[in-house]
Amino acid sequence: YKSQLKSAAHFEGAREFITVEKGSVEITAGIDVSELQQGDSAHYRGDVEHNIKNIGSCEAVCFLVVSYS
Repeated sequence: YKSQLKSAAHFEGAREFITVEKGSVEITAGIDVSELQQGDSAHYRGDVEHNIKNIGSCEAVCFLVVSYS
């Protein structure tokens, strides 16, 4: 289950909002890194390179919303 979603920068001002329904993930946006567990939510810049990585030993299920201003 060690998978990841790498994204190039979106349009200027883009933000991403993620909620972890199951598992655990690591979010990297630019130089910022955060670990999220089941039930956690976070928001981060989408206008820089960013990555969502499954760091757990099981499947990760997340809800992701991309917002453009």
